[in-house]
Amino acid sequence: MISSFELTDAHEEHRETVRQFCEDEVEPHIEEYEESGTFPMDVVETVADAGFHGVQYGTEYDGLGLDYRSYAITIEELSRSWKLLAGTASVAGSLVGYPIHEFGEEWQREEWLTEICSGEWIPALSLTEPNAGSDAGSLETTATRDGDEYVLEGEKVWTTNGSIADFLVVGVQTDEGVSLIGVPEPAERDGLEFVRDIPCMEGETAVETEIRYDGVRVPAENVIGEPGRGLRYVLEGLDIGRIGTAAQGVGVAQGAFEESTAFADEREQFGQPIREFQGVSFKLADMAIEIEASRLLTLAAAAKRDRDERVTAEAAMAKTKATDVAMDVTTEAVQVHGSRGYSKDYSLERRMRVAKGMQIYEGTNEINRVVVANQLYE
Repeated sequence: MISSFELTDAHEEHRETVRQFCEDEVEPHIEEYEESGTFPMDVVETVADAGFHGVQYGTEYDGLGLDYRSYAITIEELSRSWKLLAGTASVAGSLVGYPIHEFGEEWQREEWLTEICSGEWIPALSLTEPNAGSDAGSLETTATRDGDEYVLEGEKVWTTNGSIADFLVVGVQTDEGVSLIGVPEPAERDGLEFVRDIPCMEGETAVETEIRYDGVRVPAENVIGEPGRGLRYVLEGLDIGRIGTAAQGVGVAQGAFEESTAFADEREQFGQPIREFQGVSFKLADMAIEIEASRLLTLAAAAKRDRDERVTAEAAMAKTKATDVAMDVTTEAVQVHGSRGYSKDYSLERRMRVAKGMQIYEGTNEINRVVVANQLYE
């Protein structure tokens, strides 16, 4: 299933560009926002201004006009520094950006996608419901046609960046089946209520919103693609989203690994650096092996998508492997650091918390294993 690929000099240069950007523009601000528990809107805008919300989309839509391998590299490097920023960029480039780019009308690409890629809009996908998580086909939120408008009724949960979003893509049931509807300026719409931001393990900087739609009216032309084809669009977007989440796993693990190797070289016990003890050195070796395997799976899936091929199995494999590895690596990184790893003086506890979330969203890893198993017989 996984075919060969290679990275060009341009890919490596892009990685260096994103890494330098993160070291200069992101890392100096992480502690400030993590301590205050506020969403880093100014840092997100800086990331978007650099083009990282539309890496794989054309320059005519204010994207960078690069490829999916560059997208994966971007998300990995953002996650190596601060996964929160990578999550926002990944949503913009996959779950929201992809359906608009691939299935939307040209005016939607020009008006909506351009605003997303440029960073003028923070987008969000409003899909998950109290009774519809892994089973996205069982949505209960409805959109009823009334003349040249749709009227939205229902409740959503776990809408990432929902309460701060400038643009929502909402999954609804129409007469034709599951459909996707674009909702610009949601905070200005009558009947749309941001019920609360859900407290979660990622911390107070993360925004995961409950939303209630009570008679929200939007133009009928805001349907993305064909009514009733929304589930297909979501699943294809999830393929891209899973490449992004896999890249997040690689980046979070890479950051924890680099901290661990540096600490193991500096920390001395019994008259020698702890890296010289086999119990520590084997942990570091296993981290390196698993991170590289995850990176290769992720880039191979991205390379296949660059050839305009579906990557359902490959993306699910990469997402499952990389996020499981992120959980394992961050756990072992805490152990390498001992009591220091258990404290909030180091970034490892944050990395460990976000790794758990990555095993759950974009399809739980159990669901992703179902996807892989089903693809074995197609």
